[in-house]
Amino acid sequence: MLKYLALPALAILAACATPQEQCINTASSQVRTMQTLISTTQGNIARGYAIHRSQEPYEVIDTCYDADGKPYNCFHTEYRTKETPVTIDVAEERRKLAQLKRRLPAERRKMDAAIANCRIQFPE
Repeated sequence: MLKYLALPALAILAACATPQEQCINTASSQVRTMQTLISTTQGNIARGYAIHRSQEPYEVIDTCYDADGKPYNCFHTEYRTKETPVTIDVAEERRKLAQLKRRLPAERRKMDAAIANCRIQFPE
């Protein structure tokens, strides 16, 4: 849930980033994605199941005001995260984890080269 709340903040910060920082952020996105997948897969293996997260809407009574400023009861929709366990094939998760770990060093080398290029292309 916390990561979903952080995404808008990251988007705002990215808009304020220098061209070099934006370039580095783009260059490192694949490695960050792989690290997230590795972490998620390790968690799934440790638990023995995956967790599916979904947003469920629910209605909340609120106080609204008409054009004259007169209060009345109204409803608005809020959302809560529902977590549901999902059966996994632990052996398949282990294969996926091994594959991700094998690919990660090559992706890091690509990222390092791209970051070096960002620093040349957009010196600060």
